[in-house]
Amino acid sequence: MAIALLLNIYTVSAQEKVDSLETSNDTIPNSYIIDFKTRFNVKLEVSNEIASFNIIENGIEANLKPSLNLRYGVVFSYKFLSIRIGIRPKISDSEKEEKGDTDTFRLKLQLLFDHWNHVIEYNNYRGFYVDNSTQYMGNQNNNYIQFPGLTTHVLFGSSVYKFNKNYSMRAIQSQTEIQKKSAGSFMPGISYNFYSISGTDKIKNLDGDDEITYRDYYNEYEGINLSLQLGYYYTFVLKDYWFANAFGIPAAGVDFYTTHINSPEGKTDRSYSDSFLTFSYGFGGGYNGNKIFFGANYKNRFTNEKFTSSRLHIIPTKHEFSVYFGYRFKAPKTVTKPVDLIEEKVPILKDDH
Repeated sequence: MAIALLLNIYTVSAQEKVDSLETSNDTIPNSYIIDFKTRFNVKLEVSNEIASFNIIENGIEANLKPSLNLRYGVVFSYKFLSIRIGIRPKISDSEKEEKGDTDTFRLKLQLLFDHWNHVIEYNNYRGFYVDNSTQYMGNQNNNYIQFPGLTTHVLFGSSVYKFNKNYSMRAIQSQTEIQKKSAGSFMPGISYNFYSISGTDKIKNLDGDDEITYRDYYNEYEGINLSLQLGYYYTFVLKDYWFANAFGIPAAGVDFYTTHINSPEGKTDRSYSDSFLTFSYGFGGGYNGNKIFFGANYKNRFTNEKFTSSRLHIIPTKHEFSVYFGYRFKAPKTVTKPVDLIEEKVPILKDDH
C-alpha cells in the first residue's frame, strides 16, 4: 500500500511538470507566483473546528458543546471569490441519545485580492450538551445534560493587508495561485465577531431522567468583539510544488456584550465591556500542483480573556486540525458569467494584472 501511494504521488508530480508547460498562459509576470485564478477550484475540507461556549449555571462553569466531532465543507474558488459551504455530518444513534442532536449551518465567503484579504463567515448551531455534566449529576446517568433549544448565531469577519507582493495568500487560502519561491509578509488587519445565544430556558437530563424541564431563571447573551491584529505569514517552497507554511498573529481587542437575565419577576438587561489580548499561530504543508492540490493545517490560540458569571465565553477549538484535497477544472460558463458580470459592474474587483 505504501509503495503504491509513493508511486502515485511521484506520477502526479511528474504529470504536473508536463501540465505546467500547457498552462503558461496563466503565469503572471512574477517569478514568485503562478496564477490560476481563471481556473475553477473545487476543494473538500475536513476539520475538527467546532466552537464551544462557557457559561455559569448554578454557580458551576458549564462547558457547552454541539454533538459534532468533525465538520465537512466544499470550497469553490474562481478569480477573487471563494465560497465555503458546510456539510452537516451524521452522528450515530447512540451519540444522539447521549448528547442530543445538533443542527448546524455554516457559510464562509472570502474576497482575495493582490493585497487585501476579506473574510465573512456565518455559523449557526441549535442543540448543545454540557460536557462537564458530572459536576452537576455525578455518575448517576450515562447521558449528558442537554440544551435542545439552545441556539447560537456567530458572524465573523476580518480584513488584512499584505505588504509583500511576492507572497501569495491565495496559494494558502484558495489555492488559486502557486507559490514558486519562498516568501513571507507582514499582514496587519482588523477582525470582528457578532454573536448571540438564546434558548437556555429548556434543559434535559438535569435530574438523570429524559424529561425536558423549563427553567424559571436563565440568561441569554449577545455582543460584538473587535480586535486589531498584526500577523506575519511565511511559505517555504520545499521542492517543485511541495510547500510548508507558518503564521503568528498577536492581537488586542475589546468585547462589548449584554446579558439578558430572565426570571419570574421579569427581564433585566446588563451591558459590559472587557479588553483582551490574544496570540494565534499555526502551520501546515502540502502539495499545490497545476491540477491537483492537497494538504493539512494546524491552528491554536492563546488569550487572557476574563470569564465571569455575567459573560458568555466563546472558546475556539483547541488544537484545530484540518485536511483538504482539491482539483482545478476549466471554469464552466455557469461560474464565469456571474463573476465576470460582477467585475463589470464593480470594476474595482478586477485583478490588477
